[in-house]
Amino acid sequence: MLRKTTSIKIDPELWKKVKKHCIDEEIDVSEYLENLIRQDLGKK
Repeated sequence: MLRKTTSIKIDPELWKKVKKHCIDEEIDVSEYLENLIRQDLGKK
């Protein structure tokens, strides 16, 4: 799958929590965010 590189602005403390969560779950942050976006879009 071709992927688009982008940047976002996010609260630094939230970013630290997301990174730690992804390390604990052994998932890439990009994959985690993509899954959240897909879930949200699927609700609409």
